[in-house]
Amino acid sequence: MTTQSHRTKSQIFSTRLPPEKVRQLVEVLYHKDALLSKKVSWRLRKRRRVYPAEFTRLEGVQWTGEITCGHNPWLRARLVDNLIVERDEMGNETATWTDRHSPVEIRKIIRKIESNG
Repeated sequence: MTTQSHRTKSQIFSTRLPPEKVRQLVEVLYHKDALLSKKVSWRLRKRRRVYPAEFTRLEGVQWTGEITCGHNPWLRARLVDNLIVERDEMGNETATWTDRHSPVEIRKIIRKIESNG
């Protein structure tokens, strides 16, 4: 289970959104606080963007369960289960969730299957 403090910026998207739409939204969020000149440059350079949002690749195959964008700082979007947001008596919010599968876990499963086959 993962816990996130209210001080961390979060965004929650519907699981009904197509993965490509979420990828586009993550990229827009990454550039949201950039200087105007950087935003213009980012919008004009569709083919050669510096930090495009990308799906994680597993064994050379695109996996839509996780998206990363940027470099120090960077954004990470992923599918989660059991999302719960709680508020304490001071009004501070804390979110907890269970990650579905990490790329590391999936790679281990793939290697196990390959070694048994």
